[in-house]
Amino acid sequence: MLKKLFNILICLCLLASAEVKAQEAYRVALMTPLYLEQVDGQFLSSEPSNKLLLSKPFSFLHFYEGFMIAADSVVNSRNMQLELKVYDVDNDVKKAVEAINDPWLATADMIIGPFYLKPFHVVRQFASENNIPIVNPITQRSEIVDNHPNVIKVKPSFESQMAPLDSLIKRYYHANNVFIIREKEDSDPLIIDQINEIVNRNIDSCSYVDNRHIVKVIKTHQKRWKYLKVEFEASDYLTDNISLDVNILKRNIDDSTAFRNQVVNINYERDSLHFVKNYASSMRNNLFIVYGNDKVFANEIVNKVTKLIEHYPITVIMLPEWSKFDRLFNDNLMKMHAIYFDDEFVDYQNIRTESFICKFRNRYETEPNDYAYQGFDIGWYFLNVLNIYGENMMDNLPYYNTPLLQTRFHFERNSDTSGYENTFWNVYQFKGYNKVVLKTGYEK
Repeated sequence: MLKKLFNILICLCLLASAEVKAQEAYRVALMTPLYLEQVDGQFLSSEPSNKLLLSKPFSFLHFYEGFMIAADSVVNSRNMQLELKVYDVDNDVKKAVEAINDPWLATADMIIGPFYLKPFHVVRQFASENNIPIVNPITQRSEIVDNHPNVIKVKPSFESQMAPLDSLIKRYYHANNVFIIREKEDSDPLIIDQINEIVNRNIDSCSYVDNRHIVKVIKTHQKRWKYLKVEFEASDYLTDNISLDVNILKRNIDDSTAFRNQVVNINYERDSLHFVKNYASSMRNNLFIVYGNDKVFANEIVNKVTKLIEHYPITVIMLPEWSKFDRLFNDNLMKMHAIYFDDEFVDYQNIRTESFICKFRNRYETEPNDYAYQGFDIGWYFLNVLNIYGENMMDNLPYYNTPLLQTRFHFERNSDTSGYENTFWNVYQFKGYNKVVLKTGYEK
């Protein structure tokens, strides 16, 4: 089976309709790391094992397989005439040089890949000289599109999270106390500044809370304190750094009380979460916007916020990519109504996802991994847009939208001389035992 598979990978794949001449077909080059030089006799004769499946020749194989399902679907359902050529280009620049020396490549209508930056720079220069659109599937570095108008970057940058964050706060959390918690002093200061600007622009100056609700919360807390044998003054209650007179609240039970919404910045490395209790509200939601890239930091935040939830209602927005951290306890994430920004979110209840999984299982006799969904999305989107717009594809990228499996593509240029960059992030929240996509108003 392996031998047959890798023979397919190195061949020229023609997906053109039999009644259409080959020169009328769109030519697409797929440059993906296959490490075919490592597929020797010993490799092919090896028994399947976890070690074998983790070897380099299998690293991006699912991307190729997902892409091929998309290619077949576009050809069969959209009547596309396609000539697809697959190149084995990994992080070895020599392979990129060999690829651009192939005369066929100069006639390509689109290049997808390479995945690694140094080979990509080589092929990008070739694509620029030959006016060929080139897609980078992997990197988040925005500089690859600078002064290269033919480059299309699929992975969104962290900076592009600010637009959906703005919409999210404006729609759902404008009446909250807000705590902006950065991992350490020098944690992406420009992004922290943007978060502060977004929060201060969107939150209300104060929130009005029904006195009936306030009295109910106080009774609940005092009942718990009595059970724990904690001493307290029944007529006074401290929240939001102010003292409430319980008797006055009861006398004005049908009225409401105004609470000032505050924006508190916390440097976790220096202050931990000690200041939260000074400003947190027991009466309305507290929004924590946590920014950090370290897994230890992530675990500490989850553990400490879980303890705070016993006293305060809290929602936590976790930036930039906490979805990449495994072993964060889902029970804790549910308690804090955790919100993630993720460029790869698969809804397994979606019928299109179920259909793809069935096709993948039937064709490859295995379960698709994340690269399989990514390969399908890139194949389905770019082959469709090429088929519809042809040589005008680049001009129409900002306007073309089609359902995908794990994301959406919103392409924008930063300037007239830059390429296109995807700016879309999935925003989802833990609700019950499900991950629910939030409609922020940012989506097209």
